[in-house]
Amino acid sequence: MDATRIKVLPEELCNKIAAGEVVERPSSVVKELVENALDAGASDILVELEAGGKKLIRVTDNGCGMSKQDAFLSLERHATSKIRTDADLFALHTLGFRGEALASIASVARFRLKTCHNDQGLGQEIYAEGGNIKKVEERGMPQGTEVEIRNLFFNLPARRKFLRKEQTELGHAADVVTKQALANPAVSFRLKHNNRMLIDLRREKGLPERLAALLGRSLLKDMLEVSQQAGADLKLSGLISQPQLNRSAPSHIYTFINGRYIRDRVVQHAVMDGYRQLLMKGRYPVVVLFLQLDPGQVDVNVHPTKHEVRFREQSLVHDFIAESLRQTLKPAAWLNDPQPSSSANRPASIPSSFQQPSTPPAQPAPVPPVAAAEAVQELSEPYQTTPAAVSGGAYEKPGSERFLPAAENEQQELSLAQPEENGFFSSLRILGQYHQSYLLCQDGDDLILIDQHAAHERVGFEKLKKSYLSGAVSSQSLLFPEVLELDFRSANALGEQRSALERLGFEIEPFGGNSFALKAIPQLLADCAAVQLVTDVALELERIGKAGELETSIDEVLILMACHGVIRANQALTAEEMRSLLRELDQVDFKGNCPHGRPIQQRLTLAEIERLFRRQ
Repeated sequence: MDATRIKVLPEELCNKIAAGEVVERPSSVVKELVENALDAGASDILVELEAGGKKLIRVTDNGCGMSKQDAFLSLERHATSKIRTDADLFALHTLGFRGEALASIASVARFRLKTCHNDQGLGQEIYAEGGNIKKVEERGMPQGTEVEIRNLFFNLPARRKFLRKEQTELGHAADVVTKQALANPAVSFRLKHNNRMLIDLRREKGLPERLAALLGRSLLKDMLEVSQQAGADLKLSGLISQPQLNRSAPSHIYTFINGRYIRDRVVQHAVMDGYRQLLMKGRYPVVVLFLQLDPGQVDVNVHPTKHEVRFREQSLVHDFIAESLRQTLKPAAWLNDPQPSSSANRPASIPSSFQQPSTPPAQPAPVPPVAAAEAVQELSEPYQTTPAAVSGGAYEKPGSERFLPAAENEQQELSLAQPEENGFFSSLRILGQYHQSYLLCQDGDDLILIDQHAAHERVGFEKLKKSYLSGAVSSQSLLFPEVLELDFRSANALGEQRSALERLGFEIEPFGGNSFALKAIPQLLADCAAVQLVTDVALELERIGKAGELETSIDEVLILMACHGVIRANQALTAEEMRSLLRELDQVDFKGNCPHGRPIQQRLTLAEIERLFRRQ
């Protein structure tokens, strides 16, 4: 029996093992080769595939190219032009830095490299099979590099059988090109499959143009620009969707760190935290975000695919991203932006005849019946019924769901039409209430429908939360303290955040080891499972270093309170109640959606209404 049981693996097997880390499927090869092309300064990149990349992957670029010696060295393991010392690993400014990428790819495919590093037209061609170089020759070609991969995993049938159908593999490869194209608008990208052009992107001057070319120009009108900075080394830019533009899956959340696409849990959590109470459960925004920070503050070498990263101060990054999105979404500036189709017909301001005077009279001036009738256009006599005042409301509710002005409320009808200029909602001309659930308003030529319950729910929630966060929190002592037993990391995280928890109304004291005694909880949470809540908070603190789960749980309680304490549907409102609701709505943040994420208002343009009546 051989006394030595530990053996040094042969180089060929080492390359195949490395390939298993770097090359998962054809899209992995596309990613590595496109990143190398971008690092080479290419402004034009062509990706050609056959059979979804299983038969052929060819990436051609017009970058700086390689000399003959560099071309040979690029196929050696752990050979790279992008790092020199161990310090470079934590200060990376390039995309493709894994030295074994080309060597690993060449070990599991039929590999051909053509490259030229000068403008004299003389380059090199290297052909290899399974990592073994078979042919080397000089050839004429323009400056740049072409890498051709044929029959991926031809020598690893066990890996090849795990490849999916042609269209599936093509979809993954197209996704890689899409992500790189979003990050590099100044670079031209083309993707061919079976000699058919699928993606043809010219060079663009900025992200909006590239986003329109890739995801559709119609998205641009619903996107908001993000530009936030914290200090000299932390900057966030990009485009995010308004809450009404959302998807059923997180597939349209594109996040980049220092130009590199990443799929990180902390960043994903921060993005969704920024949209908290603005999206319904199970809906996700359309986001293209670029985070710039000191390369020394992030480790991108955590995973072979470089999709996951590790931040030195992840709670700082998380809070910065979430708060940047909230600040961008808070004004709800899109509410008074009509559709482009109606902008040409929309007046620049509210007509003076509808403006409320700066000093309103104590009593409304007498109004002739004709003026009151004009407030509701095209009022038809056949639909008139015997006036019957609705208790507390401005409108009569006949057996049908048609609302008509009561004759005895003509002056109140005029007061509905008087807008204020303090904000978007205050400036609307109120036409009335439909189904005792929706406010009908006019904004220029457009009709605005407002869900009264959703609107008041947002107002109530924001007031409750403001009061809650101001420190005016009443605690309720527990008759018998509850003991929390946690593991070391969760206990450490909870101990670091005790002051934040106490400010929110919890009273927690160390109980020895990794245990804590919960002595008091906020009165708002008196009916909640407090022990489970605080335990979940500890796990969340451990994961992201922020009391995100606690805030979410408290928000849910506040939403429930707001929902039960505000105007309901099927509730008649007086003119002053309607006007007061709109005034309050202008004074809160995130006024475009209720706390559950449902929209508060919908806009119907004059053109859309005229189309309904075949006037166009």
